[in-house]
Amino acid sequence: MPTHEDPRYLLAWWGLERAERAVRNPGRPIDRGRAQRLLDELWSSLKRLRWSGLPSDMASEAARELEPKAAELKKILGLSMNEKDLARAQANWGLAYVQSLYHLLKLGEEVSPGEAVYVFSGRVTEVSKHPSADKLKVTRVSLGRVAVTVVTNLQDVKEGEVRAVAMLPPADLRGVISWGMFSSGPLALPEGKPFPPYDKGAVGAQVEQIMREAIRIKK
Repeated sequence: MPTHEDPRYLLAWWGLERAERAVRNPGRPIDRGRAQRLLDELWSSLKRLRWSGLPSDMASEAARELEPKAAELKKILGLSMNEKDLARAQANWGLAYVQSLYHLLKLGEEVSPGEAVYVFSGRVTEVSKHPSADKLKVTRVSLGRVAVTVVTNLQDVKEGEVRAVAMLPPADLRGVISWGMFSSGPLALPEGKPFPPYDKGAVGAQVEQIMREAIRIKK
């Protein structure tokens, strides 16, 4: 697979474009000059990596320079896992993905779309009815150090159980922002374990849609 078609680079590409939107429209006072310089440096580094042809182990080392810059830009923008605005939530996801790119590149030379995002075992701590959709439920899920909201159409999800949660870009599902999707049934695992048994096909179908969007982003 050519490096520029690797799903990990395409997801980082998509994520950085979402961060760029947040820099253009931050919704609050920020240091625009510093934010734009960091953004330009991130684009430059990511472009070099995407078309470098480097094997994944070498690319992983080169991608380390992205992590502190993405972290600083996220701080300047004031992004967090508690964002209620979809654009800011997606920017947060995008910069977090760019931060972790060097880890994901360690997974090997080629990964399938279903393996290109982090998946964790998460403990369901709350389950409630969706306020605007009878067939959806709103859950709160602990991944260990952080907790996220996951909107699901699974009717059998229960408080206390552990399921695999794929950390996909946030999506607005009938007025509630969902930070991932359940990708397994109940698991006999503690929360916070990366890459537990999960449905790679279901996750891959979601990732492929993002990849198609990323390919159309011209920089």
